[in-house]
Amino acid sequence: MKDKTPGPGLALTPPMGWNSYNTFGCEPTAALITSIADAIVSTGLKDAGYIYVNIDDGWMTAERDGNGNIVTDKTKFPNGLKALTDYIHSQGLKAGIYLGCGLRTYGEKAGSYGYEQKDADFIASAGFDFLKYDNRNLPEDPPGRDIRTDYTTMRDCLVRTGRQMVFSLCEHGKSRPWEWGREVGHLWRTTQDIKDGYEGKVLWGLGFTAIIDATRNLAPYAGPGGWNDPDMLVVGLKGSIDWQGPGCTFEEYKTHFSLWCLSSAPLLIGCDIRTMDVETREILINRELIAVDQDALGKQGDIVKKKDNTDIWLKPLSGGAYAAGLHNRADSVQFVSVSFGDLGLKETGKMRVRDLWEHRDLQKAGNKLSKQLPPHGCAVFKLTPAG
Repeated sequence: MKDKTPGPGLALTPPMGWNSYNTFGCEPTAALITSIADAIVSTGLKDAGYIYVNIDDGWMTAERDGNGNIVTDKTKFPNGLKALTDYIHSQGLKAGIYLGCGLRTYGEKAGSYGYEQKDADFIASAGFDFLKYDNRNLPEDPPGRDIRTDYTTMRDCLVRTGRQMVFSLCEHGKSRPWEWGREVGHLWRTTQDIKDGYEGKVLWGLGFTAIIDATRNLAPYAGPGGWNDPDMLVVGLKGSIDWQGPGCTFEEYKTHFSLWCLSSAPLLIGCDIRTMDVETREILINRELIAVDQDALGKQGDIVKKKDNTDIWLKPLSGGAYAAGLHNRADSVQFVSVSFGDLGLKETGKMRVRDLWEHRDLQKAGNKLSKQLPPHGCAVFKLTPAG
């Protein structure tokens, strides 16, 4: 199939970076984005692979100018957007931006419906490398409006600009975008928004386990150039933002990051990395787990067995290796022992086993994985053929 996206050859592994929404909502500013770019470099996140600095909703004004052009909020971005993207690029990073696929954004700003080419030309001229296109349905929408058509229209407009961009389709899984998204963009949201909680319904969104339960069955649709997107990371929010939810424990955040990596999900940080603590950085910069997420084979993992209230995950990796995850969904400590047979692997020959959270090789693993897991905890192992 010919690549029709606005960035052929982009997103061969899931995009990694930072997005302003989870902490700052619809109030991004130039000063904030500049300081975040600095922090991505100084904290080692850039070296770990996080390269996109994405401005979410709220950078534009509520109304267009007399010529129908979208208008940058000069209070928030006094020098415009091009100066900002130039700075981001000077740091060796890439710049992302947000537009609304509809009449209005969720922040009540000007949407792109009917102005797609104008807006595509604007963000291309400003030097952006990533577009999150977020759909909002309104009662005053034109009759018969079709979401797939709207996203395809913006794709074609982006292509006409001649600038390569990662195109993120954010319509919250309502039109089954995994079935058509690969012809239009590079990642597609699978559910409603993530919130800062472990499970179930959280405020007007979902805890991360509910999201991964809905996304894991979509593994056949993911691969190099196109990814299921279970939404941004809430690691490090710690219940600090009332509209994001109650927060998670350290072990739950580790599980969240583990499941995103096993699922080949985009890794877009949502916390304030300028003030993140040691525990948060430990999770986000786990290079061994990042390598699982970024593996060139591009296979999304899935649950291969449920055992004693534990989900057993398996993700094929390059070179005949595998990543295996044990997720304890119980509210109590559990000791879990899983044979290679439980994982669906033939027990022929030896596998070298490495614990990716403890960063150590297991010398006596044999043909099984064993771990005592805390409540809602997760262990991830890499299994590599001997020799």
